[in-house]
Formats: sequence, structure tokens, C-alpha cells
Amino acid sequence: MTTTKNDDPLAVLFSSDAKATDRKKLAELLEPYMLIDQDSKEFSFHPQFYDISSNDTKIEILLAGAKARSLYFKLTDGLLPGEVIAAGLMPVGSVKTSLKRLFDGHKIKKDKEGRYFLPPHRINELAKKVQVRK
Repeated sequence: MTTTKNDDPLAVLFSSDAKATDRKKLAELLEPYMLIDQDSKEFSFHPQFYDISSNDTKIEILLAGAKARSLYFKLTDGLLPGEVIAAGLMPVGSVKTSLKRLFDGHKIKKDKEGRYFLPPHRINELAKKVQVRK
């Protein structure tokens, strides 16, 4: 018996956009907390973002926003420490401390240019972590 691609049980494993689920989950995660300006590509934060008490979580959400921006506009993922500081979300020392703690804890990664980014596998974990705040 010959199996065609249409009736092959393995067909459910293939997609023309393998990251579609991640993109949807990323949008659901970020929607309560931020917007990205279509023209300037800058982040704008909703009041609920400022209700987050953990600086680490704020940075994780910011890096998730950077990931969304990079996927949508086809830019390089991640933010340099100076870009995180420039977002003005917390004092400089807190940014550096949180980035180090998140990196050392394998919650975020750093590329060879020094940009910090949220690995794709963390999207679901972060969504569950902030779900109670929604």
C-alpha cells in the first residue's frame, strides 16, 4: 500500500511555518504588557507591566518583546545591556544584576555580540509564570 502525503499520519508533524505556535504564544504573553510601535519599532508598556514586582521578570518580558520585534520585522533577536538600560524600566545596577542572574541561571542567553535574548523554549515557561498576573 502506498501512502500519499495527504493521508500519511506523519503529515501532522510538518508545517510551512514551524514557529507559528511560538509566535501565537509570544503574542498572547506580551499583549497585556506592551506594544511595539510599527514605525519606530520602540517598546511601549501598559500599566500592567509596571505592576510586575520582579526586575528579572520585567527583563524577561522585555526580551520576549525583542524576540517578537525581531520575528515580525526580521531583525536580529536580543538587546544589548545598554538597550535594556535605555528602556528605563529600573536602575542601572538592577539591570546589570538581573541580566547576570538570568544568564547565570540559564534563563536567558547571550550571542557573540553581547546581546541578551530569551530562548524560544522559555516562551511557554514565562507565559505560565506571569499567567497569574493577567
